[in-house]
Amino acid sequence: MCFSVGLCSVIFNSMHPILNRILEPALTSPMDPYRWRRDNRRVSEKVVSGLRLAGGLIAGFLVVAMAFGGVATLPTGAPTYGRYGVLVSCIALCVSSVIMLWTVERWAAYLTGFFCGPAILKAMSIILSGPNPNSPIASNQLSRTEAVEVLAACVMVIALTWRFIGRRPAATTFLDRLALTFFVLAALKQAVTQHWPPIALILGFAALLIAWCGYRWKMSRNRPALLT
Repeated sequence: MCFSVGLCSVIFNSMHPILNRILEPALTSPMDPYRWRRDNRRVSEKVVSGLRLAGGLIAGFLVVAMAFGGVATLPTGAPTYGRYGVLVSCIALCVSSVIMLWTVERWAAYLTGFFCGPAILKAMSIILSGPNPNSPIASNQLSRTEAVEVLAACVMVIALTWRFIGRRPAATTFLDRLALTFFVLAALKQAVTQHWPPIALILGFAALLIAWCGYRWKMSRNRPALLT
């Protein structure tokens, strides 16, 4: 009995910092902390910062690719990975989800550009020049109405995540971690299935909206305290 209590105490003490790391609000990394400011860093520091940024972008791309592989192959039993396909897909999805959940404050500012940037450019090109029904690329065959819908969805994502963009982004809360991670997975799921209505994407938008409402509610509660 004493051994069990001691073991539980050790596990709790070891997990306590990890839980605090996830549950407590974290400072969101700005996309460019030196924008509109004079950068007085030494050349070596700039090089190290650039290499760190490049490494982070590459690592983020690999994590998204892992999540996409898990989402894309899981519904069909993951025949790509052989007899253990479902297990491999679940592991890839779980590992990528945990990594994204753990590092949300590092990539929240890049979410808009990573997901919405190419989509906005594609939608604008289709709206201005029209669709290309003979193109082998599915996105080029979208109608102008569908392009407007894609553009509206991107605008909605930007509005719901704008607080993470700028020199002083809002802190990343536990609710933000859940919402942003779920939205990324939902967007990948929608890209794979391409079903209409886009249930996965709607659920992703709902998660972002809930997190945004929580942020606004917290701001409204803190505003009277700041005024006094």
